[in-house]
Amino acid sequence: MAKHKRSTRVAAAAVAASAAVPAPELQTEFANRLRDPFETAYMGVLRTNDPLLLERGNGSLELYRDLRRDGKVFSGLQKRQLALIGKPWQVEPRQKNNAKATADALKVTEILKGFSYDKLCADLLEALLAGHSIAEIVWGIRDGQVVPLRAPKRAQRRFVYVQDDENKPPRLQMLTREAMLKGIPVPERKFIVHRVNPEDDNPYGTGLGLQLFWPVFFKRKGIVAWNKLCDRFGSPTPWGKYPRNSGPKEKGTLADALRAFSSDGFVATPEGMEISLLEAKLSGNVTTQQALCEYMDDWIAEVLTGQEPQRSGGGALAAASKERKDVRQDLTQADSDLLSETLNETLVAWICELNGFEPCHVYRQIKEEEDIKAQAEADKAVHEMGFELDENTVRAKYGEGWRRRQAVTPPAPPAPGGPAPASFAEGDPDLLGAVTAALERRAAPEWQRVTDDLQAIVGQAGDMDGVRAAILAQYGALDTADLTRLMAAAFALAELKGMDAARGENSKA
Repeated sequence: MAKHKRSTRVAAAAVAASAAVPAPELQTEFANRLRDPFETAYMGVLRTNDPLLLERGNGSLELYRDLRRDGKVFSGLQKRQLALIGKPWQVEPRQKNNAKATADALKVTEILKGFSYDKLCADLLEALLAGHSIAEIVWGIRDGQVVPLRAPKRAQRRFVYVQDDENKPPRLQMLTREAMLKGIPVPERKFIVHRVNPEDDNPYGTGLGLQLFWPVFFKRKGIVAWNKLCDRFGSPTPWGKYPRNSGPKEKGTLADALRAFSSDGFVATPEGMEISLLEAKLSGNVTTQQALCEYMDDWIAEVLTGQEPQRSGGGALAAASKERKDVRQDLTQADSDLLSETLNETLVAWICELNGFEPCHVYRQIKEEEDIKAQAEADKAVHEMGFELDENTVRAKYGEGWRRRQAVTPPAPPAPGGPAPASFAEGDPDLLGAVTAALERRAAPEWQRVTDDLQAIVGQAGDMDGVRAAILAQYGALDTADLTRLMAAAFALAELKGMDAARGENSKA
């Protein structure tokens, strides 16, 4: 009894506690950017929180765009972009086992194929360096559907983010000559913004330029010093001497002779008409600048592609190569997933909304090339276990162009009361036996109809001569078209059975 009372009190306390839990606030942000005391949003215009852009670039992304002039940076960005663009993409419905959703996914696929979708993806991947990238969708009508015709990339400097309402996210606005500070609102379903590493939910994102600026800066300084070193110690400097009482003519003759030796520079002194070569004496290591530039290149490669410096050889080098390949594949998959999220929330969602399609999503599956034959055999084994793939999964595995084939209509059963045909394939489990049985069932009513016609002719004739004359007279009027088609199928079946028997004999031999 005491135990029952104790459990009752516990239950009552739980109910009271659950009733006292306040309901969560819906669709609100408490720590929004307008409440940040360390950020100044003049007239609601937000600024990037990238410290390097604020310190050295005055908030302009031109500081990072200049990094693309470095060959190592450009090469690394190309690897990241082209590794993703080179992979096939797939559109699938969000609702599986829905015929309309599957058909709509095929329509969205055709729409995306109708304009430069891969180019759009490559343009949006510029966000890797700058933090965010912007593309404008130009809509049009094609075949009665609202479709994107093209998607030009727009310069980031033409746009700002404005937030003046705590309960609404920052909105994109475009700067114009009339509104150079706050800009004007952009239309709905018009601009796609892809961002990476949005620290503290900053709408401008934080690109890899923050990590790439200093290695590129030091590399350029090292190359300048390296060139000066090569110029100073790589070739001797001509040195000419002229008498102290030489006039302009003698000095000019000496200068012409020195220029013939070198166009970069020379030395002329009043110590007699003598020309010699001054060679700088350098002792110690002369590869300091080269080592600096190579170190900065390794730094750049590791930031962009996760490629660590190659410090070893042999088996360790092979293992490191495999690891670098896996890291690059992981980076490509991550870039693809983030970009697909942006496109699914914007372009693909807009296409479905404007055309009344079921919701779809696009993605790229980044993986190594697989053996199609081995994969097909594995799918066949799973199918024999009682499972089957749906159309969306088949297209995802084996590419576009696949559809479920139409089921073969079974032959009609013989007419009720008709004679049961004798089946010489009875009990045969193979395909030829099944086709033979179906052919016999189809032929039975045709033979019965011809037999009934003949019996009617015989009944009307009196003697044998009359029967012969009646049959000859009615021969051309007999309807044998269906029977002729069945006989043609029977001959084709006989040929197939003969080929099957011949294969069996050959296999035994």
